[in-house]
Amino acid sequence: MLENRHNDRVAAKRGSATKRAQTKKSTRVKRGDLTRPTPRQERLVPKRVGYVVLALGMILVVGSFANSFLVLPVKSWFGQRTEFEDRSAELEALQEATDRLQTEVDRLNTPEGVEDAARDELGFVMVGENRRTVVGDASAPVDLPWGWPYDLVEEIVRVREAEVQARSSNSSDDSLDTTSTG
Repeated sequence: MLENRHNDRVAAKRGSATKRAQTKKSTRVKRGDLTRPTPRQERLVPKRVGYVVLALGMILVVGSFANSFLVLPVKSWFGQRTEFEDRSAELEALQEATDRLQTEVDRLNTPEGVEDAARDELGFVMVGENRRTVVGDASAPVDLPWGWPYDLVEEIVRVREAEVQARSSNSSDDSLDTTSTG
């Protein structure tokens, strides 16, 4: 029997015209047999619906991969470009500020710079100099909202304006008196 099978295989390879014995196939379908197609009446999902579900699943998988490997990296790349441009502009602004501060430090390291800083920040004056503080324009409008803290501020501004006007009229009267007596 083994010899017959071997001879049949050899003959089939050579193209022999000898026919093999046909084995009778069973018509009964076994439930666990996965090699045979399931009859149409026993299928859980019709064939076309299965293909549609399979196609949708494949589209979902391909779309997920495309999103993961194409869309997200490109989006991240563009985000990095804008962040890099923002950081570059910030770096330039900081460098300009550093240059200005270094210029100020260099100026303050000179005797003239020290003198200017003492005048501006500490109010020092040299011998024979008079220091006068000039307040802004007293006629500038002060428009504040109506209510408690702002009413108090407006009152303070009115008092200060009156003081400035009184001083300016007194100083002009004093200057007239000194010129007329001198």
